[in-house]
Amino acid sequence: MDDYRRTKYCPELDNVRKKKEHIKNKIKEEHPRAQDVHAYISNNSGSLKKEFMKIYNDKCAYCGVSNDLLPKNYFEVDHFLYEKAPLFKSKKDAGYIENLVLACHDCNHNKSSFYINSEQYKNLHPDQEGIKKTFVRDKKYYIRVNDDFVHNEDINKFYNQLQLGSELHRLDYLLMNIIGMKRTHMDDKNLYSGLGRIEDILRRKRNIM
Repeated sequence: MDDYRRTKYCPELDNVRKKKEHIKNKIKEEHPRAQDVHAYISNNSGSLKKEFMKIYNDKCAYCGVSNDLLPKNYFEVDHFLYEKAPLFKSKKDAGYIENLVLACHDCNHNKSSFYINSEQYKNLHPDQEGIKKTFVRDKKYYIRVNDDFVHNEDINKFYNQLQLGSELHRLDYLLMNIIGMKRTHMDDKNLYSGLGRIEDILRRKRNIM
């Protein structure tokens, strides 16, 4: 796959910027003076959170874990450039739509106040094509830094900060493949049952990590 975050059963990200702009416009229609759109999108009980998640196919924009594995409230609206970054005068300034991405709880909190150098935006921002070349899946399904970036200090710090190479993210990827296979083989009872048993084993392993 050309995107380490998705399996062959996961749809590709499509028109992310356009769809995010649509959400921003919806907010502006109801709240013309709104600057920090994060405050509206991050509300778990609101419809905008669900719509925002759909833009990312209900998957973490960093590690790729899906809503099939984690509940909705475990996904958060992350500030790609953290709220207290030096370029922002206030937290509200960080809440513009282009700076918001969907992240699982682990990636969001591991990332925390990690400072991303402007030179690495194109390589690390989840909405950019570059991130697909920055990180890859190896033959054992771990997320790795692409060979072209192994000596890039900023990218390696980001990779380690988010713990992208962890066993947890490998298990999530395997589980998403199993779930995808189950959905495409529902008519084959034996195969479906066997895949279900494998899924149960992997889920139990994941839950103790």
